[in-house]
Amino acid sequence: TKAGKPVTPGEAAPALVVMVCLVILAMFVQSLVERIPKWPKLPTALYLTLINTYMGCDISPFQDWIVTNISKVELMALCTPILAYAGIAIGKDLDEFKKQGVKIVIVSILTFIGTFVGSAVIAEVVLQATGGI
Repeated sequence: TKAGKPVTPGEAAPALVVMVCLVILAMFVQSLVERIPKWPKLPTALYLTLINTYMGCDISPFQDWIVTNISKVELMALCTPILAYAGIAIGKDLDEFKKQGVKIVIVSILTFIGTFVGSAVIAEVVLQATGGI
């Protein structure tokens, strides 16, 4: 929301259509690239990240339109159902999760810390390189 004004479904619809189209495009690119002999099988999320990064960059002819429309949709509105699904998925395998014991907790904590610190370092380097700070 901008200035406390909620986004209507009509305002959010173009962004959601773009997101769905980008996912379909990523799956299509993945299917084409995987036809290359000896090409490793990479997750669709990697292709999606690369395509979305390009679409949001200054060199993309679609950048202004995509950024304007997608910025209307709040991140938490998209993350909440995904996190709920992840919780349900873990819940059905709770016995397996318990068998991991303390090891899984330690690995999870280290992963979260590493991701946070890594993201902070990358942000710091980019902001200093671009003169943002």
